[in-house]
Amino acid sequence: MIAAEPSRRLGGARFCRIRMLYVSVMLVIAATISDGWSTLNFSDTALVAISGLIGIFVGDVALFTAMARIGPRRTGMLFTLNAPMAAIGGVIFFEERLSASSFTGSALILLGITLAVVYGNPSEETGVFERIQGSLFVGIFWATIGALGQAGGALAAKPILDDGADTLAVAALRALIATAAMWLVPDLTDKLTRSVKKTPLLKHDHLKLATSALIAMVCGMTLLLYALGNGDAGIVSILSATTPVLLLPLQSIVTKKMPGAFAWFGAILTVLGTSLLI
Repeated sequence: MIAAEPSRRLGGARFCRIRMLYVSVMLVIAATISDGWSTLNFSDTALVAISGLIGIFVGDVALFTAMARIGPRRTGMLFTLNAPMAAIGGVIFFEERLSASSFTGSALILLGITLAVVYGNPSEETGVFERIQGSLFVGIFWATIGALGQAGGALAAKPILDDGADTLAVAALRALIATAAMWLVPDLTDKLTRSVKKTPLLKHDHLKLATSALIAMVCGMTLLLYALGNGDAGIVSILSATTPVLLLPLQSIVTKKMPGAFAWFGAILTVLGTSLLI
């Protein structure tokens, strides 16, 4: 929600590129303080690079490009596709299996998330959270690419985390690699995503960028990586996709409008599904 307005104004690729500078600095400091670098082997670099390039360079840029075009609600709904994508990947690559209760719980969660996103924002279609800029189908394309990238990035990092690598060190290295890639080809990503180049940064943008970096990447993504190292990729991804449900109360405060009854019903289904998983 913090990123909705600046990502629209600056463009998804440009927003991501600047935000990742904050992310990289924060994670490098955290990994250095925790002495996590010593847990990484040189042989881990390739998988970490793949994880960073697919999950952040492709996934995040695509995700925020979609958000800039179709708003956070529609993007969030499409982004939940990363959960079944990761679950399928976990079955294929790591031979994970869902029990009957886990499968039922996962289905309830995905249904609950869908209801929460679809009925969660009754605000006007022209608001910053709802307005469509450009083609809806192009926005859907970028959101789907973002979901696929996030799922692929998570799966690529799992073997390293399973081997005991420090979560902060893995997060920092993948952030550094992704940030370098973004700044090596800024014109290419801006052209592909049609990001705005000439819009100046406002004073409060840096606070929003840093806050978004801290909450979403330094805290959120690092905790997701930690969970991946200690659980099944499918279940972890499904639980991490519950963000739209958790944001319902905050969303009602920001928009000053209560989500619809079906959104709250979706939240109840998500809670029930989560109880079956844990």
